[in-house]
Amino acid sequence: MTSAETRETIEKAADDRRMHRCRVDILDGDVGQAAAYFGEVTTPDLIVVETQLSGDELLSSLNSLAENCDAGTHVLLIGADNDIIQYRALISSGISDYLLKPLQIGSLVETAERIFVDPDQPVLAKLIAFFGAEGGVGASTIAHNTAWAMGAELEEDVTVVDLDLCFGTAAFAFNMEVSLGVEDMFSTPDRLDPQLFARYSLRHSDRVSILGTRANLGNEADIDPEALEEVLNFVREQTGIVILDIPHMWTEWVKQALVMADETVIIGNQDLATLRDLKSLVETLDRERGEESKVKVVLNHAGISKKTEVPVKEFEEAVGAEPVVVVPHDPIVFGQAANNGQMVGDVSKKHKAVEAFVDLAKVLTGRTQEPAKKKKKKAGLNLFKKK
Repeated sequence: MTSAETRETIEKAADDRRMHRCRVDILDGDVGQAAAYFGEVTTPDLIVVETQLSGDELLSSLNSLAENCDAGTHVLLIGADNDIIQYRALISSGISDYLLKPLQIGSLVETAERIFVDPDQPVLAKLIAFFGAEGGVGASTIAHNTAWAMGAELEEDVTVVDLDLCFGTAAFAFNMEVSLGVEDMFSTPDRLDPQLFARYSLRHSDRVSILGTRANLGNEADIDPEALEEVLNFVREQTGIVILDIPHMWTEWVKQALVMADETVIIGNQDLATLRDLKSLVETLDRERGEESKVKVVLNHAGISKKTEVPVKEFEEAVGAEPVVVVPHDPIVFGQAANNGQMVGDVSKKHKAVEAFVDLAKVLTGRTQEPAKKKKKKAGLNLFKKK
């Protein structure tokens, strides 16, 4: 590295959840020093090198580096010269990509990912994890209704995976019965294929599917982390979006799921005990996931006790994260939906909670920039009416 800013960016990128399988070593020097260093050691899969050189001098240094690189090594160059002719020359010389300074964490991680993408492998669906800061805060309800909003309102294909193998309610909440539980998928992940997946998958609608559990106390709640990753990657090949309904427990596999997810949503209520636990979760997971992948916070049951609940602004200041949405408390509508095996939007589509679920779905799917709907003109008023 030749600048402190680039070094700091790479150090932060190394902490990103997408880089957890990578070993990152940072050494000082330019392309020339890199060529000399790798002339005596085995080269890694990816070399990221910053340079102040340009033109023929830069191309000559890169040729020296290439001579010392093992087969299969990729080179990502960081520079300040924004010249399309030089860029084309660099790509022709064999480097994998070129990034302009100042370097951004997101662009660095995304470029590194793109370099190693196998075009023959299927694209994995977006993985979204829902987790309650405490038991009973309504995390499953938020997960299920957000899945409904993605399917019914945003027309996304969604699969809800119930990971509470002992007490799971996903299938029950959608008024469906489970014959083959998701727990069976974890016991034999190597047997999974599209035909078997279709047998496990319960179709709630054209857009929303459920991988439920038989909710048996005889099930082993401690999922093997390797089996979890294998099953989830398979599921992500079969659908558009995968939503994880994660039980309130703290184990290796739970932490793995919360860190590996593309988006992680932590749900809490506006009380002091939840504030403490939510703050701890946000700090821990943000540190593990990196600056570019911070968790999302949702507050549920707002208004259940207006005299004692912590105000949203104070909650935000204490936790250090602004709630994406605040879901209002309404025991009648939520209770009716639960008793009927429906989502809140099926019972009362114009309810404020449904608006919160749709807003959350838009944020999680990157649909927040949708154009605002044009307001209809009011009839009966003409400012230019002739007298």
